[in-house]
Amino acid sequence: MRFWLLATCVLTVVVSSFSQQQPYNRYDNFNADSIIQNERILLAYYKCVMEKGPCTKDGKNFKRVLPETIQTACGRCSQKQKAVVRKMLLGIQSKSEIRFTELLDKYDPTAINREALYNFLVTGN
Repeated sequence: MRFWLLATCVLTVVVSSFSQQQPYNRYDNFNADSIIQNERILLAYYKCVMEKGPCTKDGKNFKRVLPETIQTACGRCSQKQKAVVRKMLLGIQSKSEIRFTELLDKYDPTAINREALYNFLVTGN
């Protein structure tokens, strides 16, 4: 009995620590192009993360990770995740600079990391 309790605790710690290291791995193969090319879907995601409309399951997950992603310039993202985030943010920016600025102001209101974020958008690093 003690062995199973110990094994369960160890498994919980391992899974928890892994999920904290790669919180966004679900979106490694996310097709950002299909969202960016569809103005209606892109607007729906935007409204979701800005709390101006309903959210899909993916929208809720994006909204959950967006503050850290913007504030750290995708600091904990894998290379694939960086490409997706960069593509999504640049897509929003190209469609509407006003919406892009509103998004940044909401999730990085102090603009402390804005320069690093813009650098990430330009270079991908």
